[in-house]
Amino acid sequence: MLRRCPYCHTPLPSEDSEQECPTCRNIVRPPNPHAKRFAWMALITAVLYFIAMFSMIAGDTGWWIGVIFGVATLSGIYLMVTMYHFFKAG
Repeated sequence: MLRRCPYCHTPLPSEDSEQECPTCRNIVRPPNPHAKRFAWMALITAVLYFIAMFSMIAGDTGWWIGVIFGVATLSGIYLMVTMYHFFKAG
């Protein structure tokens, strides 16, 4: 399949991983394979922390808030691992 420049949609001359578009002179890189997992983990972690935070603000005091904070902490740790792979891939 012929790769195209994401900026001007000109067909690229080769299948190199990083190259310059001959028309608009922008650097074209392949998409990051970890981007979708990084975005989902950031969203899940933020939602879990917001649920726990607003539950505590509303006055709920139950064991399940501790469970949510525990799951959110594990999700945050996995988010850091995902961030490492995301930024390492470029």
